[in-house]
Amino acid sequence: MTTETILTTTEYGVPAGNYDGSSQDWVSDAVRAANYYRGQGSVQTISLQVTDFEGIIYLDATLDANAPDATWFNTYTYGDGSSVPLTDYHPATVTGNFTWIRARIEGFSGGTIDSVVITY
Repeated sequence: MTTETILTTTEYGVPAGNYDGSSQDWVSDAVRAANYYRGQGSVQTISLQVTDFEGIIYLDATLDANAPDATWFNTYTYGDGSSVPLTDYHPATVTGNFTWIRARIEGFSGGTIDSVVITY
C-alpha cells in the first residue's frame, strides 16, 4: 500500500506550499497516483480533513507521464462554495488509471485544510 500527501495543513491567510496566503484559487503540487507504477490498479482512496473550511476542493488527475505538461481533468469535488464552514473527515474513492493527482482549490475564503491524502 502506498500513501501520498497531496496537501498538508493549509490555513486561510497563512502561506504554505503553493498557497500564498491570499489567493482564493490555487493548485497543489502533483503526487503520484496508482497507475504511475503501471499495474498498481485503478482504485485510489482520498481522505480529506478540514476545519471550518470555506471553498471547494477539486481532485484533478491526469493519464500523462509528465505532470508539468499534463492535461488535467476533475475526478472528485468536495464542498459547494457556500458560506457555511465545513468541519469534516471525508474519505472518497476515485477509480481510474491515473498517473498523477493534485488538489485544485477555488473560493478558499476561510478555515483550514488539515490534510488531503491519497492511498492505493
